[in-house]
Formats: sequence, structure tokens, C-alpha cells
Amino acid sequence: MKIAILAFLAVFCSYAQAQISITRAEMPQNGDTVRVMNAIVPPNLGVRLAATGPGYSWDFSDLQPDRDELFSYRLGIQTPYFYFLTAYGTQVQENLNLFVVNLEQLYDFYNLNNNRFAVTGKGFTVTGLPLPAFFTDPDEVFFLPLTYNRRDSSTFAFSLSIPTVGDYRSRGGRKTEVDGWGTVKTPQGTFECLRVKSTVRTLDSITFNGLNIGIPLRTEVQYIWLAKGEKAPILKATGTSFFGQFTPTTVQYRYNAPVLVPPIKVPVEAGKVLLYPNPVSEILYLAVNGLDRIEAVQIFDEFGRLVKVVDGSPAAGIDVRDLQSGLYSVRVYGQYGVYTEKLVVTPR
Repeated sequence: MKIAILAFLAVFCSYAQAQISITRAEMPQNGDTVRVMNAIVPPNLGVRLAATGPGYSWDFSDLQPDRDELFSYRLGIQTPYFYFLTAYGTQVQENLNLFVVNLEQLYDFYNLNNNRFAVTGKGFTVTGLPLPAFFTDPDEVFFLPLTYNRRDSSTFAFSLSIPTVGDYRSRGGRKTEVDGWGTVKTPQGTFECLRVKSTVRTLDSITFNGLNIGIPLRTEVQYIWLAKGEKAPILKATGTSFFGQFTPTTVQYRYNAPVLVPPIKVPVEAGKVLLYPNPVSEILYLAVNGLDRIEAVQIFDEFGRLVKVVDGSPAAGIDVRDLQSGLYSVRVYGQYGVYTEKLVVTPR
């Protein structure tokens, strides 16, 4: 009997110790920058995603990279959608075609506390005009803290008034279950994790010239692996569900870009700043006169809005992959003056 109790306690202790808990510290916050790698969807992904449970080891180290993506979380006033004064957000999609109108520069804006991580607003741009959509019912992406076997469900709703077009409305529900824990292996390494399955059902409609156009109900299933100390999922696979049949469409993993070696230093005339390369698509380097020193850098878009701030000397360069292609103004604060140069950001 004593042996049986000891064995039970050993199993219980190892079970408890191996699990992790995901709190607000693992959620992205204002000022965070997260890079992910979009991978090629393997043909057997759906079958592999079905496997889960306690103490499970997932192996996705064979994922083949396609393209990396950078998410920068900033206060609303630092984005095109300054209406969100206290919320912070990031661009999540380039465009959304609603048949009668095309929405661009889609942003999600978040609220985070000890109990939840929720989307409370969205930003859309229509023919150059930034428009806010405030949720009347927030979308709770995660209820916190997350532990194995936790199950939650919630609803969400928002509406967007589009000038000369009508109203775009969206409502739905989300069911979330922490259905596994263990380790997950990606091309970036092995991580202790929780696995979360989230099922999102969304019903959209748009009013155009007084006519209400319904968009068919869609169901999206997300498989998410979360780890301690990270600000984004270690692994995330998304797909559609139709009559219970899951079809994966995207898979991405947390990615740390390799450190790039800056180019050879070049002489710069006093009172000037050199930007190179210019145009730039990825990493921007700056140089001032050898007797000067860079103390801070600000980048403004063509509308004069501040889009990026770097404190100190950016010796490793400035990553501009999160900026839209276009014309920018770079303001460099040096030890002996302030210098401004134009910058062109081009698509990768």
C-alpha cells in the first residue's frame, strides 16, 4: 500500500512539475516586436494536428520556411488609427475584399489584464481613409491564466460605418480548450508548452445601398502552442472546418532572424547623415560624421506621423520590414545636431 502511494505521488509530482501555466506575461504588449516564419503547409498536417494530450511531444521540426513576417505592437496613436488612444495593436492583414468594397491595412487592437487577452477594436482603411471599428462585445482570445484542461467560450461583435457604402457588421463566438501539454519541436528548437485549440465561428454582413448582404457563416480552427517567455505562439496552425472536416490553410512558427553584419563604414560629411541602402526593404543602416554620435532616431511616414522610434545608436541597423512601402522621413538626433533625410521603403 505504501509503495502504491509513493508511486502515485511520484507520478503526480512529475505531472504537476512538467506542466506550465500561461499568464499575461506571455501575451504581446505595447512596444513588443514579434517575428514569425510562415511555413509551407505539409500534406499530412491535418492528421498531425489531431494528436494531443498530457505529456505529449509534438515534432514539427521538418516545416519548410516560406517567408518571415514582423508584428510590431504599438499604441493606437502611433498607427494610422489614432482613435484608439489607450489600446495597442498591430497590422494583421493587408486587405479584405467584401465584394462591394476593399478594406486595407487591417489592424487588431488589444486589451490585456490578469484575466484575459482580448481584441477590443479593429482598424480598416478605405480609399486612404482610416476607419475605426470598436467592439460592442470584445473577442476574448484567451482567458488567463491558461492551464491544461481549461475550457472557455465567449462571443464577440463589432460594426464599421463605411462612408458612401454602408455598414459592415461582424459577430460570432469562440470556444477555447487547452487540450494538451508537453514539448513542441520546431525549426527554432524545442519548447515546453501548452496546446490550445480555438474554434471561431463568424457571421458577417454588409449593407450596400440599403440592401443587406449576408456572408455565409465561416468556421476557423486554430491550433496554438504557447511557451513561457515568448510573446507569440511557438507554433500556430489555422484552417477551415466544413461539416466537421478540417482543412489546414496556414502554419507559422516563432522565428528569430539571424544577426546581419552591417556594411563597411564610410566617411560622412559633418552635419549630415547617410542612410544605406536607400531605397531599403529590410535593414536600414545609418552613419554620421566620425566625430558625432547618434543618440536617437525617429521615422515619420509621408503624412508626418511618427511610426518608429529607436533610442541610442542603432549599430545593428533598423528593421523596417514592418513598414509599408512608401516615402518616409528619418530624423536623426546626433550629439552635435539634428539631421533629416528622406527614405524610400520598397516591398521585399
